Amino acid sequence: MKKIASILVLAFFTIASNAQSLIPIKYGIKAGLNISNINSTPSEGVKNIETSSKIGIAGGFYMEIALNDQWYINPELLFSQKGASFTYNYTHDSNVNKRDEHETTNELILSYVELNPTISFKASNKLALNFGPSIAFLISDDYTQIDSDETISNDLTPAKFDAESLDIALNLGLSYYFTEHFLVDARVNTGLISIGEASKLTSTGLVGYTQVNYPKINKYELKNRAIVFSIAYLF
Repeated sequence: MKKIASILVLAFFTIASNAQSLIPIKYGIKAGLNISNINSTPSEGVKNIETSSKIGIAGGFYMEIALNDQWYINPELLFSQKGASFTYNYTHDSNVNKRDEHETTNELILSYVELNPTISFKASNKLALNFGPSIAFLISDDYTQIDSDETISNDLTPAKFDAESLDIALNLGLSYYFTEHFLVDARVNTGLISIGEASKLTSTGLVGYTQVNYPKINKYELKNRAIVFSIAYLF
């Protein structure tokens, strides 16, 4: 996937450089909000998690490169926050004939530097339809357990998250131009690859502190998804 991302970035800058002589490039700034969540795929036999959205900020630099009167390339370089909170239930076996039911709530906050080489079709002077890939590079991740009904025990361990450094997604949306310089847009950002794996040790495999079988681990492959609302100003 990293090779694919590199090829997409190279192709984008090649097209952009070839288009520079057609119509003057416009530069601008952009700011907005991500209403983000995650799609999860649990390991076999594991109940899936229940998720809820989080709101994060997004902002950075924006360009408008005209290929002709209707088709544009609108590259963006943004700082973008995504994530979700989620709750899952599980059983914990710690001894013979002893099974406890537990529920934990966790919060995931991911910060990215995001490159969006958006292709834009201006259906009119006011309205544009936008689509294109999104290539995001992880700069920080914060995964915390914020609430739990777990009893205090030496054989219960916190959940953990192993993050991937790259996310590739698809953007689909539209822009509305109030003036030649001021616009708003909305898009749906759908993750195409795994952003990491959340996991939780739920059974120690111990009987009287003696290992009798393999520990059970609940695992969840996660993908980003978000609805993004932004405003932009072109100079």
